[in-house]
Amino acid sequence: MSEPLLDIRDLRVTFRTDAGEVVAVDGVSFALGADEVLGIVGESGSGKSVTMLSAMRLLPERSARLEGEVRYRGRDLTRLSQREMRRVRGSEIAMIFQDPMTSLNPVYPVGWQIAEQVRAHDDVSAAAARDRAIELLGAVGIPDAARRFDDYPHHLSGGMRQRVMIAMALSCRPRVLIADEPTTALDVTIQAQILTLIRDLRAETGSSVVLITHDMGVVAEIADRVQVMYAGRIVEQGPTRAIFRDPMHPYTWGLLGSIARLDRPRPARLTAIAGQPASASDAPAGCVFKARCPHRFDACDVAPELAPRRGGSHLDACHLPVERRPALREGTAAAAEA
Repeated sequence: MSEPLLDIRDLRVTFRTDAGEVVAVDGVSFALGADEVLGIVGESGSGKSVTMLSAMRLLPERSARLEGEVRYRGRDLTRLSQREMRRVRGSEIAMIFQDPMTSLNPVYPVGWQIAEQVRAHDDVSAAAARDRAIELLGAVGIPDAARRFDDYPHHLSGGMRQRVMIAMALSCRPRVLIADEPTTALDVTIQAQILTLIRDLRAETGSSVVLITHDMGVVAEIADRVQVMYAGRIVEQGPTRAIFRDPMHPYTWGLLGSIARLDRPRPARLTAIAGQPASASDAPAGCVFKARCPHRFDACDVAPELAPRRGGSHLDACHLPVERRPALREGTAAAAEA
C-alpha cells in the first residue's frame, strides 16, 4: 500500500491503575489501505478494541497514556486538539461500539440521535436529516422505521439498539468505519444484511473497514486481510486466504482449531486453547504466547519480531522453524481431535 488511509506506528497504550501501570497495547503497527477491509481477531483482552479506541482518541486521558503515531491521511491524530478530533469523528472515522446497551443516550429518541450527527457534520435541514435517519434505520433492518424514529433506547431490544448504532456510524458515509463486534447481538439473517450494508458502503464511497470480531466466519467472508492479536501484540498478519489456508503462528492454529469443521469427524467436544490468556498486568517476558504454546522451546524466552518468514505480506511473530510448522500444525490438530 503506497498511500495508507490509516497508518498506526508503534502504538503503545498504558493504563494507570492502583496496582501500577498496565500495558494494554504494546508496540502495534499496521496500515489500512483505501477500499480495504481489515479483520482484527483474538480473545477478549488481547487489545483489539483498545487499539482502535486509541485511534479515535476516546480513551480517558487521565488514566491512559498513548505513545506512538496514528496517522489518518497524513495527519497525526494524536497531535490534534479535541475540537479538531470532533470534526474527524463521525464524518471521517466512525465507530460501531461493542456494547449497544450503553452506547445510546437514554433521554433522546434513537432517530433524533442519528439525525443530530448528520446535522453536526453536514449542512442539511432538520427534515432532510430526519429522512436520512429513517432511511438508515430501514437499511439496517428495523421495521416501520418512520415510527421507530421516535422510540427511546429502552423501547428497543439489544439487537435493535445494535442496528441503531450501526445506522449512526454509517450516517455520514465515513472514510474509515471501525466495527467492534457489529453482529454479536444479531441473528444470522440480520448479520447478512449488515455485512451487505458494509459492502455497499465500501462500494459507494471507497470506505475502508476495520472489523473487530470473534467470528472467524465473518472475517473469512468479508475481510481482505487479517490481523491476529494476543496480549496487546500482533502475532500474525496477512491476506485472509493465507491466514486461513496456511496459518503460521500456534495461537492462530488454536483459534482456527476451535471452530467446528464439516470436513472432519465430529469431535466429542470442541477444542480449546490450553491455559488462560496472558494478563496485561503481568505479561511474560519473551514470546507472550509461550505459557500456552505446546511447541515452546528455549528461544521463546526472547520476544520474536513480527516479520515475513516466507516473504511477501504474510507476517508472524514466532521462533519455530518455518519448514517444521506445517507438520506441527497438523500434529496439534490431530492431538486436539483425539
